[in-house]
Amino acid sequence: MAFEFKFPDVGEGITEGTVVEWLVKEGDAVKSDQILVKVETDKAIVEIPSPKAGKILTIHAKAGEVIKVDAVLVTIEEAKRK
Repeated sequence: MAFEFKFPDVGEGITEGTVVEWLVKEGDAVKSDQILVKVETDKAIVEIPSPKAGKILTIHAKAGEVIKVDAVLVTIEEAKRK
């Protein structure tokens, strides 16, 4: 099942951030809590971890793009549970 992971509210009234660097690419397998991307806000650079294990289907924002809180960052195909 595909899961759309949205840019979370990282606190302190932040409403958007700029994608600095993706640490994964489409097709990569990821673990829960693995860092996916670094995003720069007006306060700091934050590392955004994956909320689920699975495979990266689609990356929705390129490095250098501004992304709003609650916009989809990445679509993950959830790992099947055994």
